[in-house]
Amino acid sequence: MTKIIPIFYGINDTYAPYLAASLNSLGKVANPANIYEITIIYQELAADNITKLQQFAQDNIRVNFKQLENDLQQDLNNDQNPLRADFVTFTIYYRLFIADLFPQYDKAIYLDGDTVINTDPAKLYDQDLLDNLIGAVPDAFITHDPRGRKYARDALAVDENFYINSGVLLMNLKALRAQHFSEKFMDLLNKYHFKLIAPDQDYLNALCFGKTLYLDPRWDVQTEHVISMNFKPHIVHYNLFGKPWNYDKVPFEDLFWESSRETPYYDEVAKIKAEYSAEQKQHDQERQDLLIKRVEETPDYPVTFKKVLQQGVQIHV
Repeated sequence: MTKIIPIFYGINDTYAPYLAASLNSLGKVANPANIYEITIIYQELAADNITKLQQFAQDNIRVNFKQLENDLQQDLNNDQNPLRADFVTFTIYYRLFIADLFPQYDKAIYLDGDTVINTDPAKLYDQDLLDNLIGAVPDAFITHDPRGRKYARDALAVDENFYINSGVLLMNLKALRAQHFSEKFMDLLNKYHFKLIAPDQDYLNALCFGKTLYLDPRWDVQTEHVISMNFKPHIVHYNLFGKPWNYDKVPFEDLFWESSRETPYYDEVAKIKAEYSAEQKQHDQERQDLLIKRVEETPDYPVTFKKVLQQGVQIHV
């Protein structure tokens, strides 16, 4: 029997060239016996990018597009939380609504657009989630940096060894619907407006703590803070500032360039790399400094997940 593997991405126009590399890499490792049902969720996406991304469809790889509903966009736009330190992108929230938007699926994979797939994701999909809501890999920076560990423990009330990265998720959509996950998320979002460093990721950590399956770290090798180079990654996640289209000597950059070179965006991506200026790198450094500053300050804010939990509010789903 043919197996269908639902895989979701959430992107905007900026990330279309990098998503192309991810889709191209999937084509190289996909099992011909399976059907890979790709859905790209977006708020706005140029017709030219849709056309280019559709080129990665194959006999067993379907590429579909889903525009986010306007009312959901409005709800998220009303959030007072500064997203991802100093830059705003609502695409980070899309993964939190997959269960409701796609009731035809009971299980799915979510990937950030800045990933390259190096192993058949069907092997990830086949893992038994048991009664867990999600499967994910611990975040390499948060779990290894003393400031990050304090943030997980004292701001989110999450075990500092098990704060997860949300760039690669195995999602129990049936259980997320049964637990009314998105309703709980929206209720907390609109009631408390927590100041967070990575809102989508932090909400997933806080709400799903105790209901998370911790995956083999090879499924989400995060280039911003690589723990080891002594293994073959299943999925490389070029997260935060560890992006080979901006910087040299990024871990596993060869996998990205090998895949990007075969996409219609290669010249554009190479130009982005060649023209990435000292001013842009300085801005990245300032953003990184701001991120660290908020990691250090957030546990002392008057409203945090931990403080709300201590007041008797139910946080965990």
